[in-house]
Amino acid sequence: MIRCLVFLLGLGLVPLAFANADLVAVRALLAAGKSDDAYRQLAPEEFDRAGEIDFDYLFGLVALASGRSGQAMLAFERVLAVEPNFAAAHVDMGRAHYAQGDFERAEQAFAQARELNPPPDALATIRNYEKAIAAKRDPSRLRLTGYVELAGGTDGNVNQATNATTVAIPAFGGSFSLGASSRAQRDDYAVAMLGGEAQFALDETVSLYAGGDLMLRDHDDLNAYDVGSLDARAGIAFGTGRNLYRLSAGYNDYRLESDRYRGVATALGEWRHAHDERTSLALSAQYNEVRYVTADQRGNDVNIVMLGAGLQHAFAGSRPVTGFVGGFVGREREERTRTDGNRVLGGVRLGASLAADATVDLFANAAAQVGLYSRYNGLFLVRRREAQYDVGFGANWRFAPDWTLRPQVAVTRTDSNVAIYDTMRYDVSLSLRRDFR
Repeated sequence: MIRCLVFLLGLGLVPLAFANADLVAVRALLAAGKSDDAYRQLAPEEFDRAGEIDFDYLFGLVALASGRSGQAMLAFERVLAVEPNFAAAHVDMGRAHYAQGDFERAEQAFAQARELNPPPDALATIRNYEKAIAAKRDPSRLRLTGYVELAGGTDGNVNQATNATTVAIPAFGGSFSLGASSRAQRDDYAVAMLGGEAQFALDETVSLYAGGDLMLRDHDDLNAYDVGSLDARAGIAFGTGRNLYRLSAGYNDYRLESDRYRGVATALGEWRHAHDERTSLALSAQYNEVRYVTADQRGNDVNIVMLGAGLQHAFAGSRPVTGFVGGFVGREREERTRTDGNRVLGGVRLGASLAADATVDLFANAAAQVGLYSRYNGLFLVRRREAQYDVGFGANWRFAPDWTLRPQVAVTRTDSNVAIYDTMRYDVSLSLRRDFR
């Protein structure tokens, strides 16, 4: 437990319990991403307080965060001269060597940290730096990642139908009873997923990537709704400073009972900007062509244009919290003649995750979406409009390196003025995932 705490202190994941009030204030500045302000607070005292482990270690963290890796190394050397088994200082010394481009010494520092049996989070940090070093030494190196995931759960509305037993159809002047197959049906299911991605770095700023995902979902009783989904994607990424740009294209083949049901072709452009150590922004533009295979569904073929934006921020604290807020607007245009015509849509999404400890994250999310259709529905004598609300929560337990167990619950409510689209759905699942990096 003590070793784990020492490592987390070094990685900036928990606040340092310094007795000195000045150091506590500086630590707060560092946690808030104000590393330059923190450096200005400590720099005048460096020579007077050199030799104090608490001061030197914090000064090293501040210097490293503010881009002064040379001074950071001197501070960490003073710490290790007094306390050679200060494991977190070895990790941060490796980070400082990495920042200066001295990869050999960085690897030596990480190796020394490994010998002290670090906890999983510290090992993950070391592995990430070692991978980055390998990529910089050989920028044309091909990197492969993949995963396998198994899940099981209960779906409260497999056929995405209304819960109502009767539906009023004004055009026919009355209400009509719905058979069991036309109402919401619950069933248990099992899911198998696997996927991977290959990334080829042309240089330190440009890379090509391609990947795919396969998903199979089998229901216990309602086999007419068994699903197979295959995704393929490829693109190019440009990284410059704090900015990342991605252009990609993809295709999804969706099947019911092994028969082709729908295909979706996608073109996507993204921009991500790291505003500071804790805050990132994202903008995206996406175009989809949705094409159905079966004759009775081809009237639902549409082309979709969507614009999105998002903001993510990591809040400082003894238990780090990461929050996300995003929104989108879009338009669907019918390819043929759809019953309800074109649709304009928009929505917002909120999410947060809490690092409960070194191996467990708790997460929750909520979303709302509205859609307005252009054509008067001849059966229900209205222009269709609806709002969809989603809520979900769960946990990720990393019980071993590259293994994750995830219990989660998701609820979706669709409120529509066309009764057959007024639905409620819940999904409770447990999944086991193995990542390959």
